[in-house]
Amino acid sequence: MDVDYDRIAVGYDAHRRSVNPYMAPIIELARRCAAQSILEVGAGTGNCTAALLAAHPARVTALDRSAGMLRQAREKRLHIRLTQGDATALPFKSGVFDFLLAVYVIHHVPALDRLMSESYRVLERGCAVFVTASHSFIVHHPMNRYFPSFSAVDCARFPHEDAVAEAMRRAGFMDVACTIVHGQPRPVDAAYAEQVAAKFISTYELIPRREFSEGLARLRRDVEKDGVLDFTITLESVIIHGRR
Repeated sequence: MDVDYDRIAVGYDAHRRSVNPYMAPIIELARRCAAQSILEVGAGTGNCTAALLAAHPARVTALDRSAGMLRQAREKRLHIRLTQGDATALPFKSGVFDFLLAVYVIHHVPALDRLMSESYRVLERGCAVFVTASHSFIVHHPMNRYFPSFSAVDCARFPHEDAVAEAMRRAGFMDVACTIVHGQPRPVDAAYAEQVAAKFISTYELIPRREFSEGLARLRRDVEKDGVLDFTITLESVIIHGRR
């Protein structure tokens, strides 16, 4: 089942504006490449785009296949080019960018090799950066205790980071490397439970409806009883990058 991002765009944007640990390394890579022409693939509502532009001004093109997500990005009035399109058939000439990023996108793209070959094609030089989740993080995520399908759903759609790195090498990227970054621990409290209720990550859109409803009810009961649960959630992201 696919996630309907046109339908969830407004709620997605409202719950996905926190500072993320992967932005600092992305910005550092863009500076190291002296990036001037940047493509963000799967830019969604433009939150990462805005963070990157604020730290590294450049000509930015934001691409997403969802018109609803792009409408939300447009409301931010960023000085960028917004383009609706497919990550596996990028609507751009070859060699027109010098930096490409895709943050939590590859699990929506079954044709991994095609994504990498297209990313390589549109770069003249510079760097491509893909941010994803590790299988270890998924399997050990605390929400598995409330939603039994959580890890099965995400391990099935997130390619292993080693597979991503190998696909980059097959496409021609050099010096491919992986870096793991961690965010600040988040308490599991009423505010977090309401983010889960709003399905702030796409995983919750794919969990069976009854399982989600029952798991959310248990989570809310536990939070109501204890205020703050006795565990935290720390975002772990894998940054995989390579040079053209």
